[in-house]
Amino acid sequence: MKEEVKNYLFLRKMLGILCGVLAPACLLFGLFGAEHNMEGWYMSVSATYYASSKVWMIGLLFTASVFFMCYTGYDWRDRVMAIIQSLCCLLVVVFPCRVPGAPETVGMFDLPINVSHTIHMVAASVLFFAFAVNILFLFTLGNVNNEKKRQRNIVYKVCGIVIFVFAVCLALHKTPIFAWVPAWFPYTWFCEFIMLTAFAVAWLVKSESVKALNDVE
Repeated sequence: MKEEVKNYLFLRKMLGILCGVLAPACLLFGLFGAEHNMEGWYMSVSATYYASSKVWMIGLLFTASVFFMCYTGYDWRDRVMAIIQSLCCLLVVVFPCRVPGAPETVGMFDLPINVSHTIHMVAASVLFFAFAVNILFLFTLGNVNNEKKRQRNIVYKVCGIVIFVFAVCLALHKTPIFAWVPAWFPYTWFCEFIMLTAFAVAWLVKSESVKALNDVE
């Protein structure tokens, strides 16, 4: 039983780490070959598919997909959410997004760029939505009479709300509300970075990596 618990904690920790380093790794390593990268490669994590850091974007998301698929959680709700997140990670990798200068057909199935972009955007949207739902409504289940559990729930709620808020900000990016954002600023990447960081914090807490929030034995 102890080994099973250790495995769960390991999976949770790895999911937190993988998603936490995704955005910064894709951007930082892309700088090494920036002069050869496609225009706008730094505007989002997805756009780094066309950059020298492509291996990080694909590798980290594919690995996260595998870890999600291996995660069973406490009951069928955790399992369903894990499968959804796993499939969405995989779809984001297999179906690249559209960026200026991208070829007419892309991805593993050599689909027209507009078709691939549509699938990519739907998968990415569902993925972030699933992140928030999982953290807000599943992580917070359990004995709230436990003081440490109440503290962890505050962290989960803040992280889940942050993901929802920045997902909305991302959805409204092209509206007049955000007309003040400079064209050169990687707004999408920034929102993704915040959401992935919130995800990482929640999962690291869930993995008992933050000792101050762990139950006292």
